[in-house]
Amino acid sequence: MKKIKWLFRLSVLALLIGGWALAASVLHIVWSGDKLRVVTKEKPAIRDTYVNTAQWTADDVAAHPLLAKRLVKTGNAELLSKSFDSKSGDELVARIDEAIARGPTTQPTPTVNDQVADKVEQAAAKVEQVADKVKGAVQ
Repeated sequence: MKKIKWLFRLSVLALLIGGWALAASVLHIVWSGDKLRVVTKEKPAIRDTYVNTAQWTADDVAAHPLLAKRLVKTGNAELLSKSFDSKSGDELVARIDEAIARGPTTQPTPTVNDQVADKVEQAAAKVEQVADKVKGAVQ
């Protein structure tokens, strides 16, 4: 009986966690420094579930085009107004569209895979150098 009770509690916990994860995957929670808005996503995804746009620049807007387009589409473009000089609706939307079309100008931070690949290349170059020195010493 105890095993059944434990299994039931575990199942309820898994359903609760799964339900909250599913609910979070269809919402953008956007904090602009003074306003909090909850906006539905176009498609369920984990990316950009919670976003703090208080310190964003135009490059940040360009790096998150799906979120920016969704905010414009739902009439919440003012959450991105700190990223641009303009505060009016049409001019702000034009600036957001321009930033999205331009794309981000900064390089993304290297991932762990990129860093590992760089280290492997450096190690391979070192091994080649040592192998050449050994060949020279043997001959």
